[in-house]
Amino acid sequence: MEKRAFIEALEEMTNQEDLIQVGREVNQLRTDFEDYILEATRQFQVAELKAKDEGETFEEEDWITPLKEEFYSIYGPFKEKRKALIESIKKEEEENLRLKRNLINQLKEVIADEEHIGAAFAKHKEINEKWKAVGDIPRDKRHDIQQDYSRLLEDFFYNMNIYKQIKDYDFQKNY
Repeated sequence: MEKRAFIEALEEMTNQEDLIQVGREVNQLRTDFEDYILEATRQFQVAELKAKDEGETFEEEDWITPLKEEFYSIYGPFKEKRKALIESIKKEEEENLRLKRNLINQLKEVIADEEHIGAAFAKHKEINEKWKAVGDIPRDKRHDIQQDYSRLLEDFFYNMNIYKQIKDYDFQKNY
């Protein structure tokens, strides 16, 4: 890559909307840039040693420092914005986890306390709609939370089936 190509590629990537998705590409570009700078420095040192061995004067052209400063003046703010975005996503996921745990507790209460089938189904429907509306939760908790919720749904429908059977039995007995 040319010297300016790194800067142009970085500017193009950092101006995109999805900073999370672009993060890997930007990190790879930074790695390539650092490799390029190391190689340029190595070539500069070789040329300087060669000139000393031949007794010639070596003119120093320092284009590396301004290039590095410009690159990192763009990379630094990008990194901070991306970090802030990731932190806000984590906070949102933690809040969603708290909401889903509250919904699980509400469903437990419905299972334990509600004996009227109509009221229980109305509360179940309300809880289920809220559950679907809540966004993502941390990945490491998804499986456990979903398992708890599914197990409670099975218990809920089992209890509703039992209540229905008892009700049908009472109707048959009283008929």
